Amino acid sequence: MNKINLNLLFIFSSVLFSSFSFSDESIYRIDYIIFKFLPDIDSKEKFKTPEITFSDELINITDLKYPEFNKPDSLNNNLPYQNLFQDISISRIINQSNLQEESTEDQVRMSKNQVFFQNDSGVDFAMEEIVQTLKRSKNYRVIDQNSWFQEVKDQSLAPAVLIKTKMDDGDIVVGEVKAYKKRFLHLDTNLYFAKESIAPASFEKIVKLKEQFKKGEFVINQINLFENEELEFLYRINHSRKVRSKELHYVDHPKFGVIFQISPTKNI
Repeated sequence: MNKINLNLLFIFSSVLFSSFSFSDESIYRIDYIIFKFLPDIDSKEKFKTPEITFSDELINITDLKYPEFNKPDSLNNNLPYQNLFQDISISRIINQSNLQEESTEDQVRMSKNQVFFQNDSGVDFAMEEIVQTLKRSKNYRVIDQNSWFQEVKDQSLAPAVLIKTKMDDGDIVVGEVKAYKKRFLHLDTNLYFAKESIAPASFEKIVKLKEQFKKGEFVINQINLFENEELEFLYRINHSRKVRSKELHYVDHPKFGVIFQISPTKNI
């Protein structure tokens, strides 16, 4: 093989290697719905008090600001037609959605002024149809929903994203999720279901909380995640799994559950 061919082979190999290296860090949109099972009554099943563990550094999802924009209260649970609620199966919802054919229009894009780890409430939630289906069911109560974009990196570099939401009745879901790549996409879920407690049950967790409002600029504060809160931690979802993009993934517990979807972006 002559010198020219060797040089061409080297250039081709370098380009090929660079393309595979670039694919190790991709941009995805992550959507989730958290819900609890109804009726909300004590069962005979006993659950061990969960061990409370959090990452020392968490990223908080911010909201893309709009002038004089009021986010609709999509989680209003005081619905006038509660007596019309139906039996709905989570498994059936997941299976039906995953059987739908993906089109090129299903590729997602970030909003013009949106940055990573930021929810754009001016854009329709990708799983809004599922949210409304759950609300029509007598078996579930939607607790939270959210969406953001992020780079999905190697496991050692993957950030932990804070999830924390509180209902009017004192129910709280708090924890973290972490999306990363090995050979395939993976998602780690560490979520706790807690209630406000009248008994002394203070729990302190000091973390570095990062928030991004401008591209590449993080505001970092050291905070106590549970300052001025008296909580009783009841249940935990601690799960890691391999996931396929664009599919719905359901992680459950006898008391609450979460539905995730991870979608690749078009060129941005």
